[in-house]
Amino acid sequence: MGILQRYVWGEVFRAFAMALITMTGIFVLFMVAAEAMNSRMLSPRDVLNLIPYIIPSTLPYTTPVSLLFAVTVVYGRIAGDNEIIAVKTAGLSVMTVIWPTLLLGALVSGVLWQMSRTWIPMSAHQAKLVLFRDLEDVVYKFLKRDKQFAMPGSPFFIKVLDVEDRVLIQPTFKQQKKLPDGSDANAGTIQAKRARLKFDLDRKVIVVYLEGAEVQNHSGDQEVTLLPDNGHTFEVPIPDKDRPLAAMSIQEHTNDELNAELVKFREHLATDRLREAMGTGLLFAAGKIGDVKWENVKESFINHGHWRKKCDEFETEKQLRTSMAFGSLLFVVLGAPIGIRFAKRDFLSAFMTCFLPIIGLYYPLMLLGINMGKEGTMAPYKALWLSNLALALLAGWVYPRIIKY
Repeated sequence: MGILQRYVWGEVFRAFAMALITMTGIFVLFMVAAEAMNSRMLSPRDVLNLIPYIIPSTLPYTTPVSLLFAVTVVYGRIAGDNEIIAVKTAGLSVMTVIWPTLLLGALVSGVLWQMSRTWIPMSAHQAKLVLFRDLEDVVYKFLKRDKQFAMPGSPFFIKVLDVEDRVLIQPTFKQQKKLPDGSDANAGTIQAKRARLKFDLDRKVIVVYLEGAEVQNHSGDQEVTLLPDNGHTFEVPIPDKDRPLAAMSIQEHTNDELNAELVKFREHLATDRLREAMGTGLLFAAGKIGDVKWENVKESFINHGHWRKKCDEFETEKQLRTSMAFGSLLFVVLGAPIGIRFAKRDFLSAFMTCFLPIIGLYYPLMLLGINMGKEGTMAPYKALWLSNLALALLAGWVYPRIIKY
């Protein structure tokens, strides 16, 4: 790589690094704020622990845009300073100053692709663990401060006299129920001398250990049951409204884990329904129609659709990671010639000229591909590359005009 190429590469890299740091900081700020507002239980320490795990999750979105911004700014300035004309006057092609940036784009895409296979999903899972690893501490903090706590989405309400060393003093647990008119009413009350809470995230329950407790049933008979002083427990389910708390989502699986799950799903697809059909066929052939378990036959057909959907979802996630990673290279491929063409204008015009088609074409096609892949309308390896194909076609239309520039 010559002096000219190193100069261009260095300018683009510096602009890219600054843009990436800025955009990632903004994304992290909004994501942490949204998570804090959603959970309403994040302490400042939780936020600080969460930030290192959120940063990797933003990179697939901030990296391509940062590269695009850096490329349009640097090449616009180079062309505006007539350096491109100087290069052509020296008998060199415009590609002489473009290929170092293409190399940077390919390098960034490769790194992002590798990260999306391992580090990014692992960080996403760790971020969830940060939220719920300290959930027990957060609940105790609320009870210590407010003397009462209601788990969002849970029918249980807790009120205490005080909290001493993770022991609830004279706690009262109330369970709410919905009446036909939509109002709330008490379904039961548990009062105890002391209690302790233990969060079991594997089973998604809160185990409550009681001492000296009595139960009041508000179903109408007002029954009171005294529990033995040597202790008693009951479980409160952790709400699971929008997402699982302990179970890993598809986005938290590494590619190796996705492949392992796909092997299981495809094995179910290949054998479950076929095995049930063969068993039913043999019973028909033997004249034992009454022995056919039609419920099992129905269940096998239902499960076949379930396993097919799972295969489509996991394969779509795999293709999405690769497509988004190599989209960074295409952003560079498209941004460099646009920056040169807009040499006499401000850098913002060049950036927006590239970014608006991306907003209006690239990301909608990506969302369309995700939906088509998950629904099985189109094979994921085709659906998730529609957006990249659109950028490649745009670049193919632009480059011949730049080469003659």
